[in-house]
Parts: sequence; C-alpha cells; structure tokens
Amino acid sequence: MPSKKPISSNIEPEQLNAVLMSFIHDIKNSLLVSLNGLDELYMAMERILPQQEDSFNQIQLQLRRINSDLVQLLSLYKMETKLFSLHADQYNCYDFFDELVINNAPLTKQAHFSFELDCDEDIDWFFDHDLIATVINSTINNSIRYTHSKILLCARINNGFLEITIEDDGDGFPKKMFVHHESLKTAIDMKSGSTGLGLYFAEQIANIHHSGDKKGHITIDNNSKLGGGRFTLFLP
Repeated sequence: MPSKKPISSNIEPEQLNAVLMSFIHDIKNSLLVSLNGLDELYMAMERILPQQEDSFNQIQLQLRRINSDLVQLLSLYKMETKLFSLHADQYNCYDFFDELVINNAPLTKQAHFSFELDCDEDIDWFFDHDLIATVINSTINNSIRYTHSKILLCARINNGFLEITIEDDGDGFPKKMFVHHESLKTAIDMKSGSTGLGLYFAEQIANIHHSGDKKGHITIDNNSKLGGGRFTLFLP
C-alpha cells in the first residue's frame, strides 16, 4: 500500500497566527450582533412565552462568556506580538461602574439575582476604560454561574491603589484556584472547563497599569461579605 504523506501548508507561522486572529475577530463581531438580537428577542418573547425565560438566560450567558473569552484571547495575542497599546485616561469611578451595572441589567433581571454597587461618587482614577470593563464584565459573567442571589461591586482607594472587588454569595472559589498567578497554568483543567484564561487575562491587564514603582495586580479569596468568593483588582 502507498504510504500516506502528511500534508503541510506553506503558510508561515506568523501568517497563520494573523489569519486565526482575524477569524476570531470576525466571530467576536458576529457574537455581538447575536447578543444584541437576542436582547431584542427576549423583550418580545417574555410577554408571549414567559416559560422560555430560563432557556434565554442560558443562551445569553453562554454567548457572553464566548465573546468575553474571544476579547481576552485577542488582547493577549496583541500583547504577545507587540501590537498592544494602553489607552489610559481619567474616569469618575462611580459613573464607570454605574455604566457597567446598567449594561448588565438585562442579564441581572433574566438570571434572577440582585446586583449592588458600593462606590463613592467623588473617586476619579486613571485606567484603560475598555480593558478594565472587559475584566469586570468577565468576572461578573463568571460569578453569575456560581452565585445564589447577589453580586456586589465595590470600589475604594487604599494605600495608593484603587481596589475594585466583585463579591458573591455562592460557594466560593475551589482550593485549586489559589495558585501563584505566575503559575496559573496549574489551575487549567480541561475536563472541568476551567482554563484559567480569565484570571490570567486579569493579571496581565492589571500588570500593565503602573505608576512609579507600583504595579497593578489581582487577588482571589473566599472572604466575601456575602459569604462566597471575592475577586479584587488593584490599580495604582
């Protein structure tokens, strides 16, 4: 029998990476269109078929998770290929977080849990709006999967850092998640679906925010005031 020869492509690794990232970008845009359409469909259907509400919740949550993962993957690729740039500006934190709460309101309603904001109205800080919004939205989307009834978003200034915490009343983080952030790959578990991408992305975004000798970082623990997990983002 004739031997089977492996088929190889003439595409250079750099070209292949660019093509893959282009595909991911297109998929991400399509998901955004789908999410917007799903929001409109939900508002129309909740009056006609309220019994399908849970199905809509699950579909929207999964689409949001996929979109968030793609955004993070694209950002990490840009960092690796030196195509990434930080666009930091000064923002009022209360307005910024209030915007996030409003944007997540449809999902809050559909998932049947309350979303509370605790932030002084006079806190202003420098950070990249889109990147920090991506980190927070990703964390919220993940918290929704485990919380029972409430998520709390807090912000305060402490020791020269803006501390942003996202807390829930779920069962807390599993022990395997408490690893050093430089070794987050040890938390990857393909069987359970835990890739560690969200924490790794959040750590990288925190690190690129710096002021003098201070550099951003993240922590996770189970010391939430609500009794569940707590994610904290520190921005200098």
